[in-house]
Amino acid sequence: MKRLLRAASLGILLVQISSICLLTYSCRTPIGDHHPEWKKYFDGYHVNGCIGIYDLKNSKFIDYNPDRCGQRFIPASTFEICNSLVALQTKVIPDTGYIIQWDSVIRNVHPWNQNQILKTAFVHSADWYFREISRKIGTEKMQQYLTLTHYGNMQMGSNPDSFWIDGNLRISCDEQIEFLKNFYTYQLSFSKKNIDLVKEIMKLDYNPGQLNNSRFILSGKAGRGIMSDEIDGRIKNIGWFVGYVEKGEAVYFFATNVQSGDLVNVDLNIIVKNITLDILATLQ
Repeated sequence: MKRLLRAASLGILLVQISSICLLTYSCRTPIGDHHPEWKKYFDGYHVNGCIGIYDLKNSKFIDYNPDRCGQRFIPASTFEICNSLVALQTKVIPDTGYIIQWDSVIRNVHPWNQNQILKTAFVHSADWYFREISRKIGTEKMQQYLTLTHYGNMQMGSNPDSFWIDGNLRISCDEQIEFLKNFYTYQLSFSKKNIDLVKEIMKLDYNPGQLNNSRFILSGKAGRGIMSDEIDGRIKNIGWFVGYVEKGEAVYFFATNVQSGDLVNVDLNIIVKNITLDILATLQ
C-alpha cells in the first residue's frame, strides 16, 4: 500500500514539474523558423556554416543549420565588441578617440602599422591594440566582465591578452545573438554612454542595394580565427559576422559562422559578410 501511495505521489509530482517546465518553456522560448533552403548561400562559396537571426519586434528566431548555431567556436575579432565595452567601463581608455602609440613592429596588415584610436582599431581589427587594452584591464577584471555578461563559455585560459584569438574562449551563434540583444537593449553591466559609444563604432558602410532598401542601418563586426577540431584535431578556418540591422522600428540581430578547410586561398571576412547580406535581403 505504501509503495502504491509513493508511486502515486511521485506521479503527481512529475506531472506538476512537467506542467511547470512546459509553461516556462512556452513563455521563454520564442517561435522559430528554420530555413534549410539557405544552404545554397553557403554552398555558393564552398563553406560550411550557419546563421541565426532574432527579430526583436516579433520575438522570433530564424535560422539555418540550428545544430551548428548552438556549437561554440573561437570568437576572434568579434570579441572586440565586448573588449571595447570593458575598456571604456573600466576607464582604461576614456573615449573612442584615445590614441595608443604604435610599437613600430611591422605586421602583415598594413593599417595596423600606425597609431590607433579605438574606432580605427575596431574597424581594422588591430589585434595589438586590443591586446594592449586587455593587459591594462587585467585578468581579474576581465574575468569579472566575462562572467557578468555571460559571454560564451566565459573561459580565458592561460592567454590573458589573446584568449579570444588563441585561448580558451568560445561562443556560439545563439550566444552571440543573446549578447548583442542584451547590449542593444542596455541590459548589460555597462553604462548607457559606453554602450552608445560602441554602437557608434559598430556602424558599417555598405551598398544599400545589398539589402534592397537604403533605409537599413547595418552595424556589426567580422572576425576570423583558427582553431583545431575537438574530435579529429584538424585545423579549421573560422569566419564570423555578427551584429544587427535596424529598419524603422524593426531590429534584426544576426550571427553568421562559416568554416573552411582552406587556410590560404579564401577570405572568410568577405565570404561571411556576403552570405549574411544575401540572407538578410530575403527578410521582409
